Amino acid sequence: IRDRIPGGRGQITGQFEPTEANDLAIALNSGSMVVPVREEFTRTVSASLGRETVRRGVVSSLIGIALVAAFMLVYYMGAGLVAFICLSLNAILVIAAMAYFNMTLTLPGIAGLILTVGMAVDANVLIYERIREEMKLGHTLLTSVDNGFRRATITILDANITTLIAAAVLMQFGTGPIEGFAVTLSIGVCASVFTALVVARALFDFALEKRLFKNLAMLSLIRAERAVPFLAFRKIAFVGSVLVILLGAGMFAYRGMENFGVDFQQGTNLMLRIENEANVPVSDVRAALTATGFNNPVVQEAGADETGQSNTFIVRVGDVTREAVENAGVEGGDEMLLTVAERIQAALAPLSAAGATANIIIEDEQTVGPAVGAQLRLDALNAIFWALVFIMVYLWIRFELRFAAGAVIALLHDILVAVGLFSLLGRQISMPVIAALLTIVGYSLNDTIVVFDRVREDMQLHRGKGVKFIEILNGAINATLSRTLLTSLTTLFVVVVLYLFGGEAINDFALVLIIGVLVGTYSSIFVASPIVYLFQRKREQHATQRSGKKQKSDTN
Repeated sequence: IRDRIPGGRGQITGQFEPTEANDLAIALNSGSMVVPVREEFTRTVSASLGRETVRRGVVSSLIGIALVAAFMLVYYMGAGLVAFICLSLNAILVIAAMAYFNMTLTLPGIAGLILTVGMAVDANVLIYERIREEMKLGHTLLTSVDNGFRRATITILDANITTLIAAAVLMQFGTGPIEGFAVTLSIGVCASVFTALVVARALFDFALEKRLFKNLAMLSLIRAERAVPFLAFRKIAFVGSVLVILLGAGMFAYRGMENFGVDFQQGTNLMLRIENEANVPVSDVRAALTATGFNNPVVQEAGADETGQSNTFIVRVGDVTREAVENAGVEGGDEMLLTVAERIQAALAPLSAAGATANIIIEDEQTVGPAVGAQLRLDALNAIFWALVFIMVYLWIRFELRFAAGAVIALLHDILVAVGLFSLLGRQISMPVIAALLTIVGYSLNDTIVVFDRVREDMQLHRGKGVKFIEILNGAINATLSRTLLTSLTTLFVVVVLYLFGGEAINDFALVLIIGVLVGTYSSIFVASPIVYLFQRKREQHATQRSGKKQKSDTN
C-alpha cells in the first residue's frame, strides 16, 4: 500500500502466491488498524490454466492470421500480397508496442490482438474495392491506385476513429484485463491505419515504379451491375428487428439478475476440476454444495478432460464471506477461517477419487463483494452511454444530424439484439461481454460509415440532377455491398477462430462479437439507411409545407 486509503476503499495488486495473499489479509485484519478490512474483489488463476490460456490465445492468433492472409492472397492475388505484408507488420507493431510499454499479455489482450488482425485488412479491402471501381471506369492502373487510396482514406479514418472512441471509453470505465484489451485494440487500430495508408501505398508505388504490377487481377464476390432495391424491404426489416428485440427483452426480464455474471453481483465464481476417473454428474456437484449450506448454487460443465469425461465445472455461489467453522482436527476445537473456495473443496471432496480436498483443483477463482458488483454495473452502463454520445457527436460533425441519428439508432439496435440473443442463449453478462459490446459500438459502425460516405459522395455528384434520395441510398448500398460483406467476412474469420479455439475464458466475448458483426452488417443496410431516409422524407415534407404556406401568403 503506497498511499492513504480514501473513502475507506483500497486495492492491492500483484502476482501473489495464495499463501502470501492470505497472510497479507490476516496481517491487515489483525494489525493496528482501527477498522477491519473487508475483501471486496479477488481474482486467482492457477498456473496451469494461465499457461493453457496463453497457449490457446497464441494458437487462435496464428490460425486467425493464417485464414485472413490466405483469403486475401486468393481473392486479391498480387494486391493480396501487399495486404499480407501489411498484416504481418501490423501484428509486429502491436506486439512491439506492448513490449515497449511492458504490458502483461492477458487473454483479453490476446483477444484484442486477434481482433485487430481482422480489422487491419478492412482498410485494405476498402482501398482495393475502390481501385477496382476506378479500373472499371477505364482509368490507368497508376490513376486507379492513386484515386483508390485518396477516396478510401476519409472512410478509413472515420471508421477507425469511432473504434478508438469506444476503446477510449473502455479504458476509462474498464478494470484490469479489460483495460489491457482496450489499450491493445487502440494500438492495433493505429497500427492498421498506418500500415494501410502509408506502408501499403509505399509498396504499391514501389511495385508500379518497378513494373511488378502490370494489372491487378481480383476475384469478384458480387456482380457489379446488380441493382437491388434494399429500401423497399425496410418495413419487413423493421418488423423483424422489433420482434427479435421484444423477444430478447422478454427473456432478459424473465431471467432478471440471472443475466449477470459474478462481475456484477455479490458472489464467487470458480472453475474447478474434480480428479476422478469416473464421470461426475452436474447434479451430484449441485447436491453436494446444497447439502453443505450453499443456497441455489449454479453449476455448469466447462469441458472434458483428455478421456472425454466432463470433470471440469464452473460453479457460482452467492456467499462471498469467510465463515468461522469448527476445526475438528485441532485439539480443543479451535475455530479457523475457511475461504469460499476452501469450503467448496471440502464439500466436493467426497466426489473425487481419493475423497480429499487436494483432489479438487481450483483453476480459476473470482470473488466480488456487493460494493464492487454495484459499481461495475454502473460503470458498464456509463461506458455504453458515453460511447454512444461521443460517437453521435463525432458523426454529427463529420456528416449531418440525420446521418448521426441513423447511425446511433442502428447501434442501439445492434446492442439490444446482441444482449437479447445472448440472454436467449442462457449466457451471463460479464466485464468481457461489456468489452465486446463496446467493441461492437465502435466496429459495427464501419459498414454504416462506408455506406454514408458513398451517399455523401453521390449526393454531391447528383446535386441538381433531380435524382431522388431513395435512389441515391439504394445506389450507395449496392455500390458498397461487396466491401461491406468482405470486411465483415474477414473479421468473422478471426472471431470465429477465437470462439472455437480461445477456450472457456473468452468464449462469451467471442460469441458477442460474432453476433455483433452479423447484426452490424444487417443494420447498416436495413436499419441505419432507412432511418436516414425517414429523416430525409420528413425534411422534404416540412419543406413542402413551408413552401405552400409561403405561396398562400404571397397570394394574399
